[in-house]
Amino acid sequence: MSRRSRTSGVRGPNSALTEFLRNAGITDAFRARREREATDGESTANGSDQDVQEVLEEEGDTVVEAEVEMIPTRRRSSRRNRVNEAEVEEDEEIKQIKIAAIKKRKMAKRGGNGDDDDEFDDPDFSEFEDEIGTNGMKRFGEEDTCVDCGTTFHLTVYSRFLKEKQGYICENCNETLKVRERKARKNQLNARKRRRTFAQALLNKSEVKIPKLQDICIKKISANISDVDALGDIGQVNLNKLSQILSKNRSLNDDTISLFLNPSLKSIEFWDCSNVDSDSYSKIASFCPNVESLTLFMCGQLHNDNLKYYTTNLKNLKNLSLNGPFLISDSMWQEYFEESGSRFEKFEIRNTHRFGNDSLISLLENSGSKLSSLKLSRLDGLDSEAVYDLIPHYLSPSTLTELEISYPHTEDIVTNDLLINILAITGESLQSLNVDGCTSLTDRFLLEGVARFCPNLTHLSMKLLDQVTDEGFAQAFDEFSKVNNGGLLSVDVTKCIGLSDNAIYSLLKHSSHTLIELSLNSLHQVTKDFFLQVFTDDLTAFKKSRLEMIEQQGDDEPEDEDEDGDGDHKKLQYFSHVRLPLLTTWDCGFVRAVDDEILDLIGKSCPKLSILEVYGNNKCTSKANIVDGLMVIGRQNDQI
Repeated sequence: MSRRSRTSGVRGPNSALTEFLRNAGITDAFRARREREATDGESTANGSDQDVQEVLEEEGDTVVEAEVEMIPTRRRSSRRNRVNEAEVEEDEEIKQIKIAAIKKRKMAKRGGNGDDDDEFDDPDFSEFEDEIGTNGMKRFGEEDTCVDCGTTFHLTVYSRFLKEKQGYICENCNETLKVRERKARKNQLNARKRRRTFAQALLNKSEVKIPKLQDICIKKISANISDVDALGDIGQVNLNKLSQILSKNRSLNDDTISLFLNPSLKSIEFWDCSNVDSDSYSKIASFCPNVESLTLFMCGQLHNDNLKYYTTNLKNLKNLSLNGPFLISDSMWQEYFEESGSRFEKFEIRNTHRFGNDSLISLLENSGSKLSSLKLSRLDGLDSEAVYDLIPHYLSPSTLTELEISYPHTEDIVTNDLLINILAITGESLQSLNVDGCTSLTDRFLLEGVARFCPNLTHLSMKLLDQVTDEGFAQAFDEFSKVNNGGLLSVDVTKCIGLSDNAIYSLLKHSSHTLIELSLNSLHQVTKDFFLQVFTDDLTAFKKSRLEMIEQQGDDEPEDEDEDGDGDHKKLQYFSHVRLPLLTTWDCGFVRAVDDEILDLIGKSCPKLSILEVYGNNKCTSKANIVDGLMVIGRQNDQI
């Protein structure tokens, strides 16, 4: 627009080029002479006269059409020509935009996708508008035929167009379709709720089944716990269930804790006291003076004053288990043990840095000879090896039944010699031993301690003992079977990465008939061939051929295939069939040898197995043949 103004200052319908040619004296005579030259066969330098003439006829400018051929001979004329061509192109672009807009509106009414351009070939905008009204499309208020039921109806703005059938439907069919859509959305919502329910049950390691009426009532009460007094006495068993539900939901607080306090109580267990303040801890001693066993987990607000109050009000307290009492000072622990320590039979403390060396010495001096259960875990204040060495000197022979020394402050505090000395004194009566995280322990701990002094041991947990070897563990359990004939009920060797086929076979051979819980998590050296043999009957052709190959092998012993891909070919071994009739929970996560085939064999050899964890085993899929009643947790392709 600005260029047009600078060129001539002309205002009106004529283009800038037309005005320029008129002022330059380009007349009809000049046009006639050029036409005669064209008829004589002379070609122009800038393209076909006919093409230029057609473009200029659309513009309606005959003067421009006449004199276009002389423009290349003059520089200013060429510039004016380019201006005119730009205007023509701009007008054409505007026409195309208008045509596309009408096309889009029309396709929206018809429900099409706008890809059919055959009916828009006419570039004339006015003719295109006429075509819109005569292409057969129904307008609002006209009659149309329902593409679903075939009835005739009048189109309205509310009529619904079905793309799949390329037509409108009547109001009755539209209402029916809305009902189906609502049902589909409701089904999708219910499906999401069911998946959420299954996911919650999976995380809780339980099955989705019809709950008992009693459990439904307890959940209803927990949701309205503030009005529970209106029910009166609901029984101590139900109160314990309520306490566990509230602890799990972190709903145990200053208002609800009073509901579980009764003067006749002998045992109190609160597993999540995160929302319980110091005053509520004092209520326990005020309302329940006859308590003998007290368990408070996540009790971060338990204060020195509370422990001092327990000294005077809980005269019968014999068992104390605390998790996270980091506000109680070292000096308060010493004072408390001097006043009440002589009564303790069981003591457990976890996750606090203020239970120091002097606190442990005070506990041992006042209660060591009577303790039947001692559990010390994650106590950063115990940082002296000499203090740990005092433990066996204060314990009475054949008195301790439970011992846990786990996750010490540093690796070298808990040593083989310490555990061997403790087991030499208390091993005869010891039933549960937990040394999780004591990473300095080696095969000596098993060979010279457990295998020699623990004839009644039933629970063994030794997570993260990475220095225990496959040969040492297998030898220890071979020796252990000579003193312990009963077998173990639970074993946890999570991340004992040195263990392999021989160690696990020695364990199963000794305790297969008694094991209830087993964890082999992250034992990546255990092979698939081992599982195939121990869970396959000895009378099968596979086991017979394997036994024959081993019996016939000479100096050149055959080797099995490199299953784990590490380049090591292990010598052939034979493992007898093992059954686990009592095993209910098994964690074999990150044991990559476990796949669909092994899952099938495990289910057949463990009839009571209800929970099997396979996290990290990417070869365990939904195609595995799982026996009824077995919950497999951790498969990557499980949809929750």
